[in-house]
Amino acid sequence: MSHRQRFTEIAHYFETLQPQSLAQLNHWYSPQARFKDPFNEVQGLDAVRGIFQHMYDSLNQPRFIVTARVVQGHQCFLTWDFVFGIRGQ
Repeated sequence: MSHRQRFTEIAHYFETLQPQSLAQLNHWYSPQARFKDPFNEVQGLDAVRGIFQHMYDSLNQPRFIVTARVVQGHQCFLTWDFVFGIRGQ
């Protein structure tokens, strides 16, 4: 499989991410993965999974819409819009 095909699969995974698909997170992240966003900075697959689980526990219908990919060799940078509703509203 080419790198571009793999990047397409990764983008699709995030665009179709659901609570039940968090079990496959190890297919995309290494056990020592680091994750950082404006609210969190964690290391380890279980901690990364916890960030996404918290997202589903706290928000209504969160989802990612990939808006661009920058590919250089075997590296890829995805940008996305994060769409969600606030619980209780």
